[in-house]
Amino acid sequence: MDTLIFAGLLATWYALVRERSRAGAVVGWWLAALASVGLFAYLISGDLSMGLTF
Repeated sequence: MDTLIFAGLLATWYALVRERSRAGAVVGWWLAALASVGLFAYLISGDLSMGLTF
């Protein structure tokens, strides 16, 4: 999940450095946030929970 968050931040930073539209940066943030939340929900409720309790 850390790699996913880092990739989202890197893509957003790249969009800002290349002076793309601000909407592109916001979309990058939302995609990274939604993917992270979805992966976290899967880890808690799915087969990858590895016996951890939250």
